[in-house]
Amino acid sequence: MKIRIESAENDEIIIRCREPNEKIYALKLAIEDIMRGEYEIALTSGGTEYFIPKNDILFFESFDGKVYAHTKDGMYTAPYKLFELETLMPVSFVRISKSAVANLNRVSSIRREVVGNGELAFRDSHKKVYFSRAYYKLLQYKMEEMRLKK
Repeated sequence: MKIRIESAENDEIIIRCREPNEKIYALKLAIEDIMRGEYEIALTSGGTEYFIPKNDILFFESFDGKVYAHTKDGMYTAPYKLFELETLMPVSFVRISKSAVANLNRVSSIRREVVGNGELAFRDSHKKVYFSRAYYKLLQYKMEEMRLKK
């Protein structure tokens, strides 16, 4: 793959490929997010609004009627519902239970229990989140898909 930058009168990004695939579409979406300035998400903590890069988020979870975003260093309140975050966030964010959406790019391990829920651990963090048995097949598929793309 070649990447090159050329000067031109108007800004235009062209992606040339043999055949469009999921990687190409994900690249297009990422570029569009960056160009729109949507590579960050506004979250609050202690009455202060922070602009956190989307890829710094490990997972979102809902409890007590609120949605919380977890990074390796902190926890913030998100002004969205989980179903909204599934569409707002990059494709690496996947629903893993009724109450959680995880960033699979940041997962370091998956521990599955024989019965019941399993647990995701994240790189460079002590934080963990549980996934439900009902979402395990989707999680397994998405993790495998992501590993093959790398």
